[in-house]
Amino acid sequence: MSVPVSLDFQFPRDCYISTRSKWERDALDYLNSTNWELHYWRSCHKIKKFSVLYDIPYHEKFVKDIDLWVYFASKLANVERFELRCGDGYEFPQYAFTNTSWRKLVLQLFTSLNPLANVNWSGMVSLSFRYIYWTEKVLSGCPNLECLKLYHFVDVHCLEISNAKLRKLIIDNSESDEYDLSLDILAPYIQNLKILGLCREICLRNVASLVNAVLDFDFDCFIEDKEPLPRKESTCLKELFHRVAHVEKLELGPWCIQVYSYSSLSKIQNIFAIEFIA
Repeated sequence: MSVPVSLDFQFPRDCYISTRSKWERDALDYLNSTNWELHYWRSCHKIKKFSVLYDIPYHEKFVKDIDLWVYFASKLANVERFELRCGDGYEFPQYAFTNTSWRKLVLQLFTSLNPLANVNWSGMVSLSFRYIYWTEKVLSGCPNLECLKLYHFVDVHCLEISNAKLRKLIIDNSESDEYDLSLDILAPYIQNLKILGLCREICLRNVASLVNAVLDFDFDCFIEDKEPLPRKESTCLKELFHRVAHVEKLELGPWCIQVYSYSSLSKIQNIFAIEFIA
């Protein structure tokens, strides 16, 4: 119990194709097994990682079990990294917004993070959100945050990051076929930026400290030799390149290369290196 451990629980994949009655039995077996293991490990001195993958349709009768996992990770055990992936509709409990032991948090909830009071995640250095809408209270409660990863997030149109220690920002919409992502980014302290996947519009308002940038996105516009990029997207793309003209290293994906010729790129001054992503 004095040795740091990692606990990983994953719902059996073959249960997804089971009949309803068998699926419910398997689900209960999985829940009971997981809960018993957590009861055993509750007094462990240090848990480096606690991960639960319960990526199945949401059921209200299982809420107490998911609550138990969150309570274990946030209040009962000394967990350093907590990862929770569950189905649509689960509401992250309010008590979990106060925790000083978490250093890394990975959440996939298909819902909103809505803290009613101030967030206190003072030990947090890395946040990873997938299919989540969140508020500014979350970032303001993470004064030591160094890395923020956002995967397929929706309903956020202005991302203002004032955390002085945050150095890395990843925005990844590559797992989705939806491109209705329009985002203004104000992040004066970040040094590393990645923008991946489909989107409609990305604007960088303030990235003065940026050193490395990876632009591997697609505005999802149909382009042929005789059909120029629509004016709005073209203007946005040119402005985006202008905003990263001071970086030391710039990596470009296929779409960016296609719509912005190398001759145009050569006009950008002070770029240390440009790499093309195959």
